[in-house]
Amino acid sequence: MLSMTGYGQAELSREGLTLKIEIQSLNSRYFDLNLRLARALQSQEARVRKRIQEALSRGKVSVSVSLSEETGSVAALEVNLERLRQYEALFEKIRSALDLKGSATLADYLERSDLFSSAENDRSDLAGELLTAGLDAALEATLAMRAEEGGHLAADLKRRLQLLSEQTEAIEALARGNRQDDIDRHRSRIAELAAGIPLNEDRLLMEVAILADKRDIAEECTRLASHGDLFRSYLAGTEATGKRMGFLLQEMGREINTIGSKSAQVEISHRVVEMKEELERMREQVQNIL
Repeated sequence: MLSMTGYGQAELSREGLTLKIEIQSLNSRYFDLNLRLARALQSQEARVRKRIQEALSRGKVSVSVSLSEETGSVAALEVNLERLRQYEALFEKIRSALDLKGSATLADYLERSDLFSSAENDRSDLAGELLTAGLDAALEATLAMRAEEGGHLAADLKRRLQLLSEQTEAIEALARGNRQDDIDRHRSRIAELAAGIPLNEDRLLMEVAILADKRDIAEECTRLASHGDLFRSYLAGTEATGKRMGFLLQEMGREINTIGSKSAQVEISHRVVEMKEELERMREQVQNIL
C-alpha cells in the first residue's frame, strides 16, 4: 500500500555542473503537478512531466530543479579557422570586383556569428544526463517514503477494522439475546393498543413476527462483516485501492446507519455511535491512500 505523502531529493555534480532536485507529494483526488525547472532545462519539461506522472500517478506534487555551474567552468569559445579563411577570400574577392579601397577589419569578422563556437552543446547534453539520473533518484526516494507511510496507514486501518468487527459481533450477540424480549414487547404493545378487544392468537403472532423481522439486523451485520473481509483483502493487495476503499467505507456506513435505525436497544445504539466514530477516522486515513 502506498500513501500519497512522500518526499525525495537528489544532488549530482559532474564536470562543474551541479543539479539539485526536490520532490514533495501530498494527497489529492487527482494528479496535480507544480514543476519549477532551471531555465537551461526548460526544453526537457515535457519529458520530465511525463516521467513524474508515470511514477507517482496521483497526488499534489511539487518538483523543483536547479542547475548551477562552478566559476571558471564556462565553456571556452573557439574560432572556426577554415570558415575564417573562406570569409577572408570572399572579402578580397568583393573588394577586387568592386574596386574598393582598404580591406576587411576585425570588426567585420567579429560580426560573423558562424565563426565562433563553444562546447555549450556538450554542456546541454551533460545537464540532460544529470537531470535524468537526479530525477530517478529523487523519485525513488519519494516512492520509498510513500511505501513507508502506506505501511503505517495499513497498520492503523487494520486496527480500526478489527474494532469494527468486534463491535459487529457484540451487536449480533445482543440482538440474538434480546430477540425474545423484542417479541414479548411487540406483543404487549399490540395488546395494549387493542384495549381489551379479543385478538386472534395466530394473527397476533403473525403481526408480532412481521414487526420483529423489521427490527432484525442479522442481514446488516452479515453484510458489514463481508465488507470488512473485502477491506482486508484491499489492505493485503498491491494495487492502488484508495478510491475503492473509500467507496467500500460508504457502504459500511450505510449498514451501520441501518443497524442504528432498526435497533431499539440502548447498548446497541451506543455501539453504533462508536462504530461511526471509527469509520470516520478510517475515511480520513483512506483519503491519503494512493
